[in-house]
Amino acid sequence: MSELSFRLSREGDVPELTRLWREVFGDDEDFISEFFRLLWRPEYCRVAEAEGKLAAMGFCLPGPVANGLSCAYIYAMATAEPYRGRCAAQRIGLELIRGAFDSGVRLVATLPAEESLCRWYESRLGMAPLFRKGGPGVEFPLSWREFSRFCGEHSPDTPDMLWAIPAPGVDTGPLRGLGWECCFD
Repeated sequence: MSELSFRLSREGDVPELTRLWREVFGDDEDFISEFFRLLWRPEYCRVAEAEGKLAAMGFCLPGPVANGLSCAYIYAMATAEPYRGRCAAQRIGLELIRGAFDSGVRLVATLPAEESLCRWYESRLGMAPLFRKGGPGVEFPLSWREFSRFCGEHSPDTPDMLWAIPAPGVDTGPLRGLGWECCFD
């Protein structure tokens, strides 16, 4: 199997990002198009390539504010079946977190798609449970609220807590149990 190369996404990647998204998650075109319209910028996405095709992707979306701290959200981490087990998602996730912290974000959160992934986010990305899924607490920009409305109600199949990692020196104590409404689940 060919070597993976890693980079930031580019404007021309949208068709391949859409292909990989549909392949891994099975979402419809309207959902994916709305995500790209409202939330995507090339610098928010990292990809792994192999043989001229995207093999893995992940997004880190800035915008939320929790008790005055700027936050970002890891979303739609996906690896094509033939490339799983090669640590592509871990590398993408770590690069997304580093990039977010380098840009001034103080905390990166995610809602694992299922309970079984919580351990992965803990062991691979250093995350721990912090925010409650849903409810008041974290503030979101308009584009997030619009996409969240498009997504509909929270899924009962996703965990009740969001996992997060703070930038060095950030005290997460005052954030414990705050609600994070816009999860896109």
